Amino acid sequence: MKKTVTCIVPFLNEEERISSVLSEMVKVRNINQIIAIDGGSNDNGYIKVKKFLQVKLIKLEKNIGKTETVKKGVAKNHSDYILLFDADLTNVNYLEIELVINKIINDEKIDMIIFNRKTPKLITKLNRMELLFSGERVLKRSDLIEILKTNPTGFQLETAINTYMIKNKKNIYWVQSSNINFPKIDKFGKIKGELNNLRMFWEVFKYGPLSFMFQLLFFARKQIII
Repeated sequence: MKKTVTCIVPFLNEEERISSVLSEMVKVRNINQIIAIDGGSNDNGYIKVKKFLQVKLIKLEKNIGKTETVKKGVAKNHSDYILLFDADLTNVNYLEIELVINKIINDEKIDMIIFNRKTPKLITKLNRMELLFSGERVLKRSDLIEILKTNPTGFQLETAINTYMIKNKKNIYWVQSSNINFPKIDKFGKIKGELNNLRMFWEVFKYGPLSFMFQLLFFARKQIII
């Protein structure tokens, strides 16, 4: 029986970028459902989402954090696999997504594939941040449900996923994508953007300092060429 895939796109104040991401996502032929969740925005991003009739929109009244927002989407589907995808991206390519999904749903030995974001910064390449904390990854829904039971909050979702995969000796791969992350300093301004980055890294580190260091050194070292 063919495996089913749901894409969950959490977004917060992404009026300028959400359309470009969804316009690529709706072209992906092996996605069965797309759920976009407005995590309490104060802009008109949800109006942009409504233009995509193939996309189910969930609009939350207040910001409850990325992890909790994703939980709402997970509860609304019963697919075999979940594709998590951030909304603050440029240069998204639907063919890349299609090929990655096809790879994982046809190989039971693969537990997760992470989309490594494209970055021009050497320091980011060396510390692997665009890979380890990439919001773009496809994994089994059953695993994601177990991960959410560990009660990650805020920005801790990706590091919680990584930690679970390490502890349970899951088979993880990464693939190079054309996705480019929109910097927080461009989104919020220099001071607010840097503070947002610091809060994110603190939350991630606080989830598990030893696991964080292990991830930097050893996690997701196997690459798939699509």
